[in-house]
Amino acid sequence: MTESSVKIKFIANRDQILYINSILDSYDGIGIMRTIDREKGYIAIYSTESQYEKVILLLKALKKEGIYIKDISVERSEDVDSW
Repeated sequence: MTESSVKIKFIANRDQILYINSILDSYDGIGIMRTIDREKGYIAIYSTESQYEKVILLLKALKKEGIYIKDISVERSEDVDSW
């Protein structure tokens, strides 16, 4: 049985997108980040049912450290290219 995909959407400062992606990549296997709209800072991270809560905790920790992250939302979705 395969796990459902979970899309975690949020808005980030476009100057911090690369940093956020680098941090996410250091946590092997918890999610894959895509920039949906760089100018608006729309970001989506694709994860699984068993891993997405780790992504949420990571985003909250980054936000606490001063990284601009807002409007975090979670949805079940296989659509990788839409906001």
